Amino acid sequence: MERGFRFITEKVYAIPGRGIVVTGKVESGSVSVGSEVGFQGADGKWTSALVIGIEVNRRLVEEVEAGQQASILLEGVRKDQVTLGTVFLEVPAAPVPPASPPLQPAPRPAAPAPSPPFLEKAIHPSSSLWRTVFFIVIGILVILAILFFQGKWDPRKMITRVHPPGIHLAMSTCAENSGL
Repeated sequence: MERGFRFITEKVYAIPGRGIVVTGKVESGSVSVGSEVGFQGADGKWTSALVIGIEVNRRLVEEVEAGQQASILLEGVRKDQVTLGTVFLEVPAAPVPPASPPLQPAPRPAAPAPSPPFLEKAIHPSSSLWRTVFFIVIGILVILAILFFQGKWDPRKMITRVHPPGIHLAMSTCAENSGL
């Protein structure tokens, strides 16, 4: 007997404009793109989300099965609602027994299902390389400005001397040292 979908969250991050990504292991069952999954939050309320992308081994797939590590892109849930260890399940078809708090599915997102070109993008957080380069350039400019205003660096003095043809650098250095 195959149990329903069960996924345990190991990592959570947000991709602005796309949704949140939960990374972890599928314990049982399977889920595919376009499916609805849910979890019970810390407040005891049932929250559901739409699966809009699945990545396994850095490749986009349509479905993930039990035993696989995966990153699942979700729509309709906020990052602060999901914590490490959150268990995602398939949305129950029947009402939950009265022993547990009543489950209320979250309203479905109004956005239409993503088109295939949208899913071709890999699910990765945005790179901070451009920020690092930007801060390095700004740092260098600040250091040069400080040196310039302290009089320790003048870009006008950095122009190299042009020696007339036929005069060697060693001769001109000797002439400068001898006072000629």
